[in-house]
Amino acid sequence: MSLIKETLKNAFDDAFEHLGVEVVYKSTASASFSIVALVKEPENVYEVGSSQVIGQVAEFSVKASDVKPKISDVIFIDSKKYKIHEEPLLDASNIIWKFQAVLLEK
Repeated sequence: MSLIKETLKNAFDDAFEHLGVEVVYKSTASASFSIVALVKEPENVYEVGSSQVIGQVAEFSVKASDVKPKISDVIFIDSKKYKIHEEPLLDASNIIWKFQAVLLEK
């Protein structure tokens, strides 16, 4: 591994250690397991017809070494259940997966 990639990996490991949240990840192809994720949980207002709906879409960052996320996989944070609704993308370093998930249950 190159020095730059090793430095980035160490920086990401540090960020996940200090800012990460333990979540339970449930893949459609395997059993549930715990991983650490960086989570942003803003609320967004969506318009459906003539009414507005407040839907919670969270942004997740997870280590590629922990999981390979797919659409329809589920993430549990405490009593919240999120479902991945968009194609996860690797960042430029190929170390971190980024994706959004919709809150299904609270």
